[in-house]
Amino acid sequence: MKRPRIIRRARHLAGDESGGTIAELAILLPFLIVMVAAVAELGRFFQTYATMAKATRASARYLSKVAYDEPNLTNAKMVALCGKTDCTGRNPVATGLSSGNIVLTPEYPPDGEGNPITVTVSVADYSFQPLFNLGAL
Repeated sequence: MKRPRIIRRARHLAGDESGGTIAELAILLPFLIVMVAAVAELGRFFQTYATMAKATRASARYLSKVAYDEPNLTNAKMVALCGKTDCTGRNPVATGLSSGNIVLTPEYPPDGEGNPITVTVSVADYSFQPLFNLGAL
């Protein structure tokens, strides 16, 4: 007995898997794009963190070599900001970083007189600006 044509056509289409790969790609592509963007942002975040850590170390090293006075404190902030004592025409080491974000915290001897024992250079109130708004997803 011969099967009706519509049943033969339905069996043929049910066995055909040529569009399955495209369907899987359409389902997975948004997740792959978000994952690549997240990895890129994480990499940028750690690069910014390492750059600012290196800049604050350089600033502390600069302060260890010079006298502790007002011009050298300003120069130390500039070293942390752009890597040089004069930031004219130079970009900051991190996007959005300003001299107001750089904090110098001296620790004085117990009697409270003379030069500080240590000076801590840190970055405060810095907000990392991501390229992709992954939080909206």
